Amino acid sequence: MTILVALDDGHGMNTAGKRTPFIPELGRSIKENEFNRAVVKILRQELERCGFATLLVAPTDEDIPLVKRTDLANVRKADIYVSIHYNAFDGSFSGQNPSGIEIYVYPGNLNAESGKLATAVGKYLRQGTKQNWRGIKEANFHVLRETNMPAILTENGFMDNKEEALLMINESFQREVAVEHAKGICEYFNVSYIPPSNEDETDFSDVPPDSYYADAIKRAAELGLLNGYPNGLFLPENNLTRGEFAVALMRLYDKLK
Repeated sequence: MTILVALDDGHGMNTAGKRTPFIPELGRSIKENEFNRAVVKILRQELERCGFATLLVAPTDEDIPLVKRTDLANVRKADIYVSIHYNAFDGSFSGQNPSGIEIYVYPGNLNAESGKLATAVGKYLRQGTKQNWRGIKEANFHVLRETNMPAILTENGFMDNKEEALLMINESFQREVAVEHAKGICEYFNVSYIPPSNEDETDFSDVPPDSYYADAIKRAAELGLLNGYPNGLFLPENNLTRGEFAVALMRLYDKLK
């Protein structure tokens, strides 16, 4: 029987207060759901490739009421419920600025199935980008209390810690977090994790195959329009210099002649 995983990208795009402080380098704040929905999108692909079925309990950018999310998961008889979040402390970049990852289960479930799921996911979350591991904790959150299946809520960093706030829109970090969740879920169910096939990958280790620009970079490299660096990186988030732009432009011109 196919295992059904309910995925919750905590909060909506316009939920009040769920965002970083203003970041001068970006000229804006980062909304929490920019991270949550990106991770859920990738996590869904990861899980379905591994043979799971998935249920998006909040499929739009709106802030779907929590009761509707949990009711849907219960009606569909999901096997587990996973809610993706980003933490906050005091809403500013000044002061204590805690950092790190923590996972929540409903009180009394540390040694039950929810705790086992949290342990499996936490094992992999600690293997990626260096962050404080704040542990597995208990909380009376609605999505943990009102679900009829093992449920976890992961906090993958702090929005009011400047370093971790900037990670929220880093596509490599988003993919890393999604893959870590997928590997933990696979381990919990004793299912083999299946990585992306080579056909989906570029030749650059820092270009996630699920990123929106992966195919364009792969095609541009194959056509000889853009090259990576000698260390095997493409650095997709870097700005293009005028010199690099001129080289790419002339390569395109030569192919069009």
